[in-house]
Amino acid sequence: MNTDDRYKIKLWGYLKKLFKSKGDNILLIGKMLLFTLMSNAFMVSTYAQTPRKDSGVNGLGEIIPLQVGDTVPDELWNHIFKTKYNPSGKPLLKLKELENKKLIVLDFWATWCGSCIGSIKKYMASMAYQDNDIAFLGVTYQNEIEVDKFNNRFGLNFPTIMEDMVLKKYFPYKVIPHIVILKDNKVLAIALPEILHHENIVALKNGKYERELIKSDILDYDPAKEISEQSNQGIKNAILNRTTVLGPIAGLHGISSYKNSGQQQRVLLINKSLQLAMYELLDVYWHNRIFLNMEKEDQFNYYGYRQDLHLSQWLAKYAVGVESSAPIAVSKSEMKKNALITLLNAKGFDFQIKKVEVPCSVIYASGRKNAKALRVANKSLSDLLHELNYQPIDQPKKAIYIADGTISSTDSLCIDLGRVQEPDYLLQALTDNGYLVKQELRKEPVIEVTERSGL
Repeated sequence: MNTDDRYKIKLWGYLKKLFKSKGDNILLIGKMLLFTLMSNAFMVSTYAQTPRKDSGVNGLGEIIPLQVGDTVPDELWNHIFKTKYNPSGKPLLKLKELENKKLIVLDFWATWCGSCIGSIKKYMASMAYQDNDIAFLGVTYQNEIEVDKFNNRFGLNFPTIMEDMVLKKYFPYKVIPHIVILKDNKVLAIALPEILHHENIVALKNGKYERELIKSDILDYDPAKEISEQSNQGIKNAILNRTTVLGPIAGLHGISSYKNSGQQQRVLLINKSLQLAMYELLDVYWHNRIFLNMEKEDQFNYYGYRQDLHLSQWLAKYAVGVESSAPIAVSKSEMKKNALITLLNAKGFDFQIKKVEVPCSVIYASGRKNAKALRVANKSLSDLLHELNYQPIDQPKKAIYIADGTISSTDSLCIDLGRVQEPDYLLQALTDNGYLVKQELRKEPVIEVTERSGL
């Protein structure tokens, strides 16, 4: 009989004697009083056994993971672990038996983990493994049969805690090897296996180590969720680009937008032809350098369509869209290029940039500049080339304009860009600014779009 039971019997006897002459009603009151006292006693007893907040166990008996710098709780020091190849020869072990060591190394491993085994082999071959000031313990969830089978094959026979269900809660991980270093009753390091190299062990004995060796697993990763739906912000921050390809969307007009929130950027196209999508996702430089090498050109651009469909009917059948987002650290042009590649691939097309010989209108310096043009120069040659190479979606492919290598695209000139599509005006304006145009075949970079033939 324990102390609590003796206390209850004595208390009940005392109450019966006290209220014996008062009848059943008094006895009932006594029972109620006894229940109240015993309840309070139980609550006090329970409170007295509630672990401290720093004990590694919360009030519900749930283990609280330890961090670097935390004190190792008594519950962990005194927990009995099942071991194999314990230097003491005992099948059971308490970590408290090792607390006089300068370092306790816990190496979480498994028999199927090649990198774990490689790391342990290296450590066992080092001087640290023979150091009496260091206690090394492998830690695995596997049972004795699995550990024996492994050691019969490899003959490593290093001290190992088996069937662990406790240490992995104090030191949770997603990836092994997982190294925990205890020193002076505290968690000194949670680290990568490289921390067991000789020079790092020497530093650890002095309470130091390289911060690059810190291991920090993402414990809340959910493999059932998409990356964008993960709760961990570190995972979300790893997203460099996210692209969704769209088909026709009835009830919406054509949409083109780019937004920058300061942290994220997004480009959105809805109900576009593939060729127009290319124009909007590429710099103007490429617009008249796109060459379609395919039989299905009617699915690529409405204006290449040969059958009797109105634009709205054609879009309802062939329109595409794309939404792409990326962190602001990714350049806008890179994000758009990735969106274009994904869009074309989803629709069964490939594209490549290559140099081919194409007809070009080449601008040369003639050496004779109009004095007035020099005084009121308002545009650069680069501005002019940008305007000349702009390719309207509903017009035949325009000639590619380039500047000869002897002149700079930053040269200034006086010209009305709104009129450069007028051939006569363009020639006169170039002459006044000291330039001339020659038609030549030049090897220039172009984009070739082809239908994917298969894997």
